[in-house]
Amino acid sequence: MLNSIELSKTDLPERVEALLEEGARIATATCLDLGDQFEVIYHFNKDLELINLRIRIDKGEELPSISNLTLNAALIENEMREFFGINITNIAIDFKGGMLLAGNSPKAPMLKCSDT
Repeated sequence: MLNSIELSKTDLPERVEALLEEGARIATATCLDLGDQFEVIYHFNKDLELINLRIRIDKGEELPSISNLTLNAALIENEMREFFGINITNIAIDFKGGMLLAGNSPKAPMLKCSDT
């Protein structure tokens, strides 16, 4: 069964906390470049059920990290920030853009159109 829940970034921490209390675990996350927005989908697994939390934010808008609730999210959020340039704030373990890309790599190489 697949559950997809659309929510705002302000509702994200509360929903993640509830899922974790119910025994769900974060599996991964997906970032989609929609042009003027990003869609971030956090994928959780609970009893072989996939639960997707979908958040849309404008490019340049901040998205608070969920890594203070589930540390596993730190690597995923660092990756999204490096590859898409998405502004995820307060990541528990922050690689400052140097986790996967070298210093001379293109900035945000996964963006549809990048002027950086």
